Amino acid sequence: MKIAIISNCQGASLAACMREMSGTLEPQFFLLTTLSDGSVTVPWLFQEYDVVIAQRFIEQHMADMPRDRLVLFPDLAFVGHHPDMTYLQGKRIGSDVPEAIQGPMMHYNSSLVVHGYLRGLSADEIEARFTRETYRKLGYLNTWSHAEKALREEIAATGLNLQGAVDKWLRSGCFMHTYNHPTLSTVADVARAVLERLGVPVINQNPGRYAHDPLALLPIWPIYPEVAEATSYPESGDYAFKQVEPNGVIGLRAFIDGSIATYQQFDRDSIMPVNFYLAEFDRRLAEPAADAFANPYRNLPDHQFWKKGVATPAAIDVDPVVSGKFSVAQEQKVATAGSCFAQHIARTLSANGFNYFIPEQAPEGSTKEQAANRNFGVFSARYGNIYTARQLVQLLKRVSGEFVPQDQVWQRKDGRFVDPFRPQIEPEGFGSEAELVASRAEHFAAVRTMLEQMDVFVFTLGLTESWRAKSDGAVFPLAPGVAGGSMDADKYEFVNFSAADVIADMNEFIGMLSVINPACRVILTVSPVPLIATYEPKHALTATTYSKSVLRVAAEELSTAHAHVGYFPSFEVITGNYNRGAYFDDDLRTVTDAGVAHVMRLFMKHYAGGGTDQVAAAPVERPAAPAADEPAPLHRNVTGVVCDEEAIANFQV
Repeated sequence: MKIAIISNCQGASLAACMREMSGTLEPQFFLLTTLSDGSVTVPWLFQEYDVVIAQRFIEQHMADMPRDRLVLFPDLAFVGHHPDMTYLQGKRIGSDVPEAIQGPMMHYNSSLVVHGYLRGLSADEIEARFTRETYRKLGYLNTWSHAEKALREEIAATGLNLQGAVDKWLRSGCFMHTYNHPTLSTVADVARAVLERLGVPVINQNPGRYAHDPLALLPIWPIYPEVAEATSYPESGDYAFKQVEPNGVIGLRAFIDGSIATYQQFDRDSIMPVNFYLAEFDRRLAEPAADAFANPYRNLPDHQFWKKGVATPAAIDVDPVVSGKFSVAQEQKVATAGSCFAQHIARTLSANGFNYFIPEQAPEGSTKEQAANRNFGVFSARYGNIYTARQLVQLLKRVSGEFVPQDQVWQRKDGRFVDPFRPQIEPEGFGSEAELVASRAEHFAAVRTMLEQMDVFVFTLGLTESWRAKSDGAVFPLAPGVAGGSMDADKYEFVNFSAADVIADMNEFIGMLSVINPACRVILTVSPVPLIATYEPKHALTATTYSKSVLRVAAEELSTAHAHVGYFPSFEVITGNYNRGAYFDDDLRTVTDAGVAHVMRLFMKHYAGGGTDQVAAAPVERPAAPAADEPAPLHRNVTGVVCDEEAIANFQV
């Protein structure tokens, strides 16, 4: 396969990585300027090469070119580490021709140094400006979220499966030499995605061991210590400016002196920064220093105030998400699990053309209703409701063979058999233990596929109350005796998990998942649906408050601790008093369609990259009422949502 890469200098790194990672390919790299000087044309590239790999600039040159032979890759840029960098142009003294100004770091310059020089400051005065207070005024300390958003949008536009890689980059330290020169390990992730798109197997996962990093030979800009501290990488901060090879490293003062010496060769009035406005720097730097006694809340955005963010807006406009931690591309495989409320996200993603991943499919010939009744497609696999974090981590251990519970089969009163860990997936139960065991084997295989291949895992934390076996700690979604088996106080016990329990269980799950599928990201939600009943000797209201508080605290701790774990506030949207109870039905428990629509609109806006309020509604499938002589179903389907917990209500008199 003959491959051409045409791009900016990042293409040299991509070619090196693809060569080392494939072991067979020899991509030919063409610098972008070859198009402008006429030495290369796009038609010629498609005539001479089987595949053309390029950044998005090429789209304006495609015309009638075969797009099926084009692979786009992102133009990686990230100012979060290096907000002070800028390009300059100017006219040398005695010349009328503008040119790029190249100082000690070639064409990279410091905005602070340029501004200080053009405003007549001495080298000492310029150096004195490299402080936290200056960076605060110029916004250097809060560029991260904007930089991340721009990076993710650029990647999403190429269609490559790289969002998980971005999560890894953001939590691994500095992944850029300069704001637009990525490290080789960063480009290796891009190369991996390109090779995947081409169907070429990767034989070398670590090209850095063999390939040299062509961009490391060029200048490497430091992360200023105060910026590093603001981005949670304090150990990465310094003022060491690494020049183009073989010129070595210089400190801040040498860099300032060298820059000034360069600028003095140009007509001062002709020097023009490309990346910032001098007048804006004037305005910001003229602001008074931060007053330690001033009200720290004075300049906070509206959403951080109760009146402006909650009480004043119309209920439908309240948006507690603010911004999603990452985005989900349409082609990415999204898996779901958890309590009943997780099903709304699955159905909304499907309705809007996203890749809802269901590796455990219904048998051929099954109607949609038959499949749903047997729990096919309700979640990504046929595990039923996973209400607690302990259930989730035990599922992984059961699938891997690390944990084999003593309770393998429960028998119902009618003689049929149920799986203790998914007791309602077969409305009629299993006819034999062998049939149940065979179904479980198929289920475990599907769960393994899900864990290995999913790009995003959405888990809704539902309950803290559960029942477990005293012998081995196995946790069940329903108490023995509700949907199968029988309650034996010598064998089973009630448990109500604490916040520490939930956090420990979820951390264990996240750690195990990171080994199986390092690129997978996790979105946590908390179900807003109150407990249908509590086994604690407490009022159902206080028991519900405890349970949801524990889960909400756990979700916050986990999303703060892990860069690839986000929290989506469906709980707050539904239960918030701003809607004055409008999002609960008359039973004060069932979430209304309007509430679900509000939640899903925000999810699509912030996590699915919609950026719009126009979201296709998931189809509502209300079950037909049973005939007078038919028994009520063991579990009911409220607006198409299956809940094992509803079985508890069948025993209420």
